[in-house]
Amino acid sequence: MVDRKKQLGLICAVAIWLCTPVEPTAAKLSWLEQIEVGTFAELREVERFQLKAAEAFYTKGEFAAAGAEYEKFITLYERSPGAPYAQLMWSHCQVRQRNVYTAIRDGFRSVIDYWPESREAKLSAYLIGRSYKSVGEVKQADAAYGKAITAHPGDHVAVLSKWDMAEIAHIRKDTQRLEQVWSDLVFNTKLNKQNRTYVERAAQGLAKHHFAGADFAKARKALEVPYSGGAVLDAIYQNAKGAISRLCGDDPTRRSGEQLADRIITLLLDETLHIQPSGNGTDEIRELHRRAARLHERAGRDLDVVKTYERLAKRIGMDDGVRGSIAAWHRAKKRHPKARELYAQFEDKTDGLIRIADTWLEEGQPAEAIRLYDRLAKLEPNRLADWKKAIGGIYTDSGQHDKAIEVYRELITIAPAEASTWYWTIGGIYEHTNRLKLAIQAYRQSDRYPQAYFQMAKCHRKLKEYTEALTLYHQALATEKVAPDATLAIGYTYEEQAKKKDAIKWFQRTCKLYPRTRNASKAHAHLQKEYGISVTLGGSREK
Repeated sequence: MVDRKKQLGLICAVAIWLCTPVEPTAAKLSWLEQIEVGTFAELREVERFQLKAAEAFYTKGEFAAAGAEYEKFITLYERSPGAPYAQLMWSHCQVRQRNVYTAIRDGFRSVIDYWPESREAKLSAYLIGRSYKSVGEVKQADAAYGKAITAHPGDHVAVLSKWDMAEIAHIRKDTQRLEQVWSDLVFNTKLNKQNRTYVERAAQGLAKHHFAGADFAKARKALEVPYSGGAVLDAIYQNAKGAISRLCGDDPTRRSGEQLADRIITLLLDETLHIQPSGNGTDEIRELHRRAARLHERAGRDLDVVKTYERLAKRIGMDDGVRGSIAAWHRAKKRHPKARELYAQFEDKTDGLIRIADTWLEEGQPAEAIRLYDRLAKLEPNRLADWKKAIGGIYTDSGQHDKAIEVYRELITIAPAEASTWYWTIGGIYEHTNRLKLAIQAYRQSDRYPQAYFQMAKCHRKLKEYTEALTLYHQALATEKVAPDATLAIGYTYEEQAKKKDAIKWFQRTCKLYPRTRNASKAHAHLQKEYGISVTLGGSREK
């Protein structure tokens, strides 16, 4: 059973981190497509001009023309230091045109044959494998990568080849081979700037694989290659937490999962651990205890979560942060009375009362929450607008709409500087409760233009007051940012009036005036579906 879990963990690890090197866009040359600076410096001006002409086509995506220019370079300047590069780029052009086998046979292999000591020969050795892989020839790709590694074991192309071999092993679901390739990448690769990302990700994948089998020692050994100091501890936690959840979630492997969790928790809570302090170092200590608590949670050990935070309190002293963490855990377990006990002990009484109110809302007791906000209004009258706003929100969320409107009308007097917001909120409540004329009146008193035009127009359309709606949409047209929304809305409004010709005209106008907007796409699709009209974005024609 452990082996099955190990295999599952490996597959999950691959899914998280493993990806094919992304094919670069034509607009920018990748590392595999760039000429070396030293080589370029050796070229004559006429040779540079020819390469730049070819590159101009290549970066525009005109690969046939680019290939012809690179071939012209090889013909004219066969003995040039740039010839291997031109041959390499001709091969890239063939790949881009999906002439993969031509690229391999007549391109990359020619580079290796004619210029075996060049940098381009190293790249070609790798690119042969990648080309085979791109067309699904994984067996040939694997063999080509092996040749690249053998020919250039210390070069970056060997790292790239191993990386792709790992993906092939994943495709084949060959977990043993995948582990071998990862191990090779981690333990036999020079850790420089160019290789580091691949080594780190291979170490993470290998660690997840070992953690899935509850093998802490091997996982740690892999992570200690690219990471050091506190980064190792962070990497252990990040790469082990998923395995702990899976192992502890299955009875046959639960014991192994708990043992793995205990090993990591012991590391996290080691009081001799060197903390890199910010301030007095308590932020780091809190985070370590939070992670330990999360691992207990993943292992399904409820009481140990609370004990971990209590241990934190003994180490740094009980404060609102620790109380809040323990209370949050009780809330997660629906132990709201216990959470309220802790919030009531907060040194910041205001924050404590707000959090207690939240627990009442979680229990579906809005009246209790409102009672606490009324209490806050008396304790801190200078923040009366904040408390009233919270009460208004509670009334709205609990469906007590008229009471909510009363509170927001109070707020217009209490905080007149934000009157526009309160009118907008009142309008939303009226609209939600289908009191549309009152909603229009409230929106009109808001200064949120042009949004208010659209909200009022929507209400008028629901009331079948189309003339009023159209007037508002036409006013919105003056604001360039929302003009595409307005033209589309005018089309729909005419359609609701059964004015087919006017509707079509405005849908077509949306396509013509704003062809690159999502509204043009909507109008285009609507015209085709409802009216059988084909529209090009930027014009139209009727079938």
